[in-house]
Amino acid sequence: MAGLAVVGHIAIDRIIDARGERSQLGGPPTYVSLVADALGGSVEAVTKVGEDIPPEFVEQLRRLGVDLGDMVVEEAETTQFVLDYRGAERSLSVSSVCEAIGPEDVSELPEAVLIAPIVDEIPQPTSSGIDAELIALDPQGFLREVLEDGRVQPRHWFDAGLLRRLTIFKSSDEELRLITGEANPLWGLEKLVRLGAKVAMATRGGEGALLATGRQRFRVPALRVRRALDPTGAGDAFMGGFLLEYLDGEEPVWCASMGAAVASCVVETLGARFDASKQEARRRAEEIYDGAERV
Repeated sequence: MAGLAVVGHIAIDRIIDARGERSQLGGPPTYVSLVADALGGSVEAVTKVGEDIPPEFVEQLRRLGVDLGDMVVEEAETTQFVLDYRGAERSLSVSSVCEAIGPEDVSELPEAVLIAPIVDEIPQPTSSGIDAELIALDPQGFLREVLEDGRVQPRHWFDAGLLRRLTIFKSSDEELRLITGEANPLWGLEKLVRLGAKVAMATRGGEGALLATGRQRFRVPALRVRRALDPTGAGDAFMGGFLLEYLDGEEPVWCASMGAAVASCVVETLGARFDASKQEARRRAEEIYDGAERV
């Protein structure tokens, strides 16, 4: 398996739901490392956190193979989100943002890199300076505008230079529309493939995912979970599962099936945890793969 780095902030997520309030680790490096640990892979995190990160979170990351080392910024606060699930739709706000990730932080990376911002912490000079054989993108943080009161609202984003360099793209349906301007997600994915992505995907929650590669288009179903406890990090887990299989040489529909499988495992747990075995994740992926269809 080729080396994989995840560039983006580790965060503290303050979750508010019917059970009350809790704080837990978040951010793409956390969830991709969680999936890698479960599947037998490894991930290099390129991130920034503040000195306020709780020791138990530092230890949790260490167990996942993430050594924060010189990524702790003195006199800075860790990026923190407030996710309120009590309404019909999730409400998202930001209470603190850590230091941006600079070009000097991405000068020596492995051959595969996932660019995964959560709150615009990866400036264009940094993303432009990433030189890797495989570049994957989850653009969620580029599409978030933080208002003065901390509330997050969607915004348009389009960086043709970065999009043309991609091997893998993954976003939600809504994020895809904000990038491409296409109401039909298949047309949006096709636009990204024409720009140069080998694989472009749109995740759709309980409706699964759409995938475009070359001239082929697929619908990959979601797995019905036994009990949905916490959807936080499911999209990051999906990308982690996809990339780890892709770097092992698997074909895209299988990779997306594994992504959906590990996402279902994350949704069934509270917090940044993965309680299923590698064998259970594979069994779920096989069930999903059997239900995939060309569209």
